[in-house]
Amino acid sequence: MSNVRNWAFGLGVAVLILCGPTIALLVLMASEMLTDLLMKAGAAPVSIFAAGAVGWVLLRKYGGQSRTSQLR
Repeated sequence: MSNVRNWAFGLGVAVLILCGPTIALLVLMASEMLTDLLMKAGAAPVSIFAAGAVGWVLLRKYGGQSRTSQLR
């Protein structure tokens, strides 16, 4: 039974790895559509805030300094 579990787990990881770029593209397209919608609505200050918020949400993982030293 554990062999079937190992294959299922490996297949799940492979699916996530292969679908990752597609999901990232869909998130990027949704954020672009949101900012374009706000620009067409004429809410320039709100759209600037929305673009900053979208950038913060997408890039918060990579910002700042690391908590641990990389020197070893």
